[in-house]
Amino acid sequence: MPTNRLLVKEQIATYTQLIFEAANNDGGAEGVLEVCGNAKQMVKAVRGNADLDGALKDPGYSAEQKAQIVRGVFADAPEALVNAVAVMAERGETDLLPRVAEQLEERMASELNLVVVDVETAVELDDNLRDQIKKKAETELGKNVVLREHVDKSIIGGIIMSTKDERIDASLLTRVERTREALKQ
Repeated sequence: MPTNRLLVKEQIATYTQLIFEAANNDGGAEGVLEVCGNAKQMVKAVRGNADLDGALKDPGYSAEQKAQIVRGVFADAPEALVNAVAVMAERGETDLLPRVAEQLEERMASELNLVVVDVETAVELDDNLRDQIKKKAETELGKNVVLREHVDKSIIGGIIMSTKDERIDASLLTRVERTREALKQ
């Protein structure tokens, strides 16, 4: 992988542009949103699986074999994303994937005025609460918001909301922990 920072930035920008434009042409904002979500999942999959990460970096595998690994593991992801990541694998550039995923979300926010807000709750949201959270987030962020919901029973109650740049933790678990720490002092 090149070490020249400007060259690396250009490569990231090129991959981002190719993926973004293909997703936007294929499915508009919905397509871009799907690709962004899948890119984040790919990053987690590669980082979270030492065998997969190792195979993509293993010089014993040919470029074609690395591309085939990507196409096999991520067969259900959008084609434009899989193709770009397969090229990254062939070139030994899968380390760029996290930065490409970040730039995809940044570009989605700037060009489509759309931001994804991750929402964690102890129980599933009902439609009324979902609408309230979405409206509040849109007002605060000044952008159209798509909620990506996660249920995590360990937070006991409350809500945790996060975007790329911000995190608001109003979970009951965090409040209990803060109270515990305050009582220790």
